[in-house]
Amino acid sequence: MVPLIAATTVLLLVSLAEWIHARRIRVTAQLAFGPSRAAAWTNVVPSLRVVGLTAFTWGVATLLMLKLEAPDDATAMERHDAEATRLVFVADLSPSIFLQDSGPDGTLTRHARMREVVEGILQRVSGNLRFGVIGFYTDSLPVVMEARDPELVRNVFNGLPLTYAMPVGQTDLGTAVNRSLEIVADFPKSSTRVIILTDGDSVPLAPINPRPTSVRELLVLGIGNPHKGSFIDGHQSRQEADTLHRVATSLLGAYHDVNDKHLATEALGDLVVPLALPHQGLTLAQWAVLAMVLGAFIHAFIPVALEFFGSDWKVRNVRKEAALAR
Repeated sequence: MVPLIAATTVLLLVSLAEWIHARRIRVTAQLAFGPSRAAAWTNVVPSLRVVGLTAFTWGVATLLMLKLEAPDDATAMERHDAEATRLVFVADLSPSIFLQDSGPDGTLTRHARMREVVEGILQRVSGNLRFGVIGFYTDSLPVVMEARDPELVRNVFNGLPLTYAMPVGQTDLGTAVNRSLEIVADFPKSSTRVIILTDGDSVPLAPINPRPTSVRELLVLGIGNPHKGSFIDGHQSRQEADTLHRVATSLLGAYHDVNDKHLATEALGDLVVPLALPHQGLTLAQWAVLAMVLGAFIHAFIPVALEFFGSDWKVRNVRKEAALAR
């Protein structure tokens, strides 16, 4: 409303000033412009002045209001971070995850299949996201948190030797999940999506704590062949679908077997943001700049045009011409 009020005020004031000016020059038109008076096109000059100054005023007022309404950089960054969605991958890094029985044809290691699944997710999610990776084996350790660049997530799954940062022992899936949820518990309410990737090979499952209010959605993705096991550490290791389903149920989440197929896009929900259509036409700020440029050009060009093309009558200095002739 402010730009419109300012532009309307200038429109009325300039129109009044041009009307008064037109009345004055009408009396002295023949004296000022000669017998032929002013050129016919000069009749539009008052309207051009009104339009030019009104457009310039609207442009300046619009840009000023946009600047005043826009938050400062620090506030905008804080708001952007507060409204961000956290996508946290909780990755199994136990020795069993490096067994080779995964993928559609069973030729991939479980870790390689996990990397493919994570890549498939990263290629489909978009929006205001903050990424995190928590690795677990005998303990859970945050590796990357609050990252804006998904390349940091890819780097973790591309062979970063995190297993050596944890004590040697057996995988405790229940304790690892509880510890991972503690790490994300301080995030804003309903701001976090947790994706747990594991084969489920673990010591007997410890009681799972309720998921914190910061977690809006939780997915448990099973890696490895769920039907045929591979020998490791004195036992047959395979994807423990029953265990993973129990973990997902305890956390009010969903279990998906991604050993053969990628996670369905529907399961990612609002993490998959459709690309916005290209903006048609100019933005309000661009229109304001255009109005300022055109208004300033019109107002600056009018005096030049009047000087050279406003009248056919040319003032002559008779005394100077006579002196030159002598």
